[in-house]
Amino acid sequence: MLTALAVGSLVLVAGCSGGGGDAKSGAPSTSATSAPTASQPRYTKFADFPGKDFVTTEPGMQLGVRVKPVDTRWTPELVGKSADPGKHYVSVYVAVTGELADRGVENVKLSYLRLKFKSTERPCDFGESGYCFTEAYPSSALADLEDVQEDAGSKWRNYSWSESFLGDNVERGATKIGVVGFSLPDTEKATSFELCGPTKQAEVDTDKFPCVPIKAPDRT
Repeated sequence: MLTALAVGSLVLVAGCSGGGGDAKSGAPSTSATSAPTASQPRYTKFADFPGKDFVTTEPGMQLGVRVKPVDTRWTPELVGKSADPGKHYVSVYVAVTGELADRGVENVKLSYLRLKFKSTERPCDFGESGYCFTEAYPSSALADLEDVQEDAGSKWRNYSWSESFLGDNVERGATKIGVVGFSLPDTEKATSFELCGPTKQAEVDTDKFPCVPIKAPDRT
């Protein structure tokens, strides 16, 4: 009788083990390694952003960064600062990555960027028809560069931006995003804009800066 009970117990154990294995094989995995959590960051690569970019090298630096404008906005406030009465900021949001894919760049400030536009307020002084390009200097230091989340969309408009005077490091292969503001009169109705920056060959002469077109700022 004891022998029969022992054999029966073994059969039951074997049956349970087999049934459990079949059920588990068909169930989805719930391990932490295979199921991403909401807190896991997902990043967008520089190449994923549409549009053109240019390489700019700040004076005194050996390596440059690639800069690609990704959004513009007409706003009365930027990095916690209100524009002067009668003016707004043209906020240009930029994606940034290192000039070379296999190395990072330290202390990136982008404080030498320039906004060029065909001003409707200041016509050419040389008797020409039409209008000349006008330059605008950054009204504040570039805000801290942030990592970009894959599903961020245009949420960078709502980031809690703060001014950065020390610069930010762009790690090897990383993509960062930042914003720089240019103060323009409320009466300015220009619709043609370009973002430009210095290079090793052209550190001062803004006429030789590489530029890429950007969309007119959204005034809504």
